[in-house]
Formats: sequence, C-alpha cells, structure tokens
Amino acid sequence: MDYSKILTKYYLNYSWSCGDTYDTLEWYDTTIPKPTEEELELKYDDLLLDNMREERNALLRESDFRVVADYPNRKAWLAYRRELRNFPSIWVEGMPFPTPPIDLKN
Repeated sequence: MDYSKILTKYYLNYSWSCGDTYDTLEWYDTTIPKPTEEELELKYDDLLLDNMREERNALLRESDFRVVADYPNRKAWLAYRRELRNFPSIWVEGMPFPTPPIDLKN
C-alpha cells in the first residue's frame, strides 16, 4: 500500500521515521487521531475514485467546444459526454474511459 499518496492528499502533520510503512508513520495532528491501516485502505479507494473523476473532468473540459450547435458530429460528442458523466457509477479500478468519437471532416 502506498500510504504517501493517501497521506499527501487527505492528511497533514505526519512524517516517516524510517521508511514508509504504517509502523514508521509518525502522527502529529492533534485534531484527529492517527488513522488505522484499515482506514487508510478505505481512503486509498477514495483516492482512486478522486483520481478517476479528475481525469474524467479533464476529458469533459477537453470536449466542451465540440458540443456547440454547429459542430460536426455533435450528437456523437453529446453521447460521449453523457457516458463520461455516468462513468463514475459503473467504474472499477483499471476500467478504461469511454472512447471519444472521431471528428468528421467538413
């Protein structure tokens, strides 16, 4: 388990005494108790989902201009964007994103 990615994203005030295992994690945050290994594993699932959503949001932003009223193949791009918006509800780790349509030549 890569605790460093989880800790960097969700927690403050910690350090590693030697190595990067749970046993070497030194906890300095007095506002919350040190998370258990099980809690960190659950946070890892959150991290994967957050990363997927960030990538999905980037794909949506990249396709924004393709849904203006007069864009060629607009309907296919609208369908693709709908698939992207629905993607988190069906996503499992390792699942590829929907494939964008090919732009048609004018």
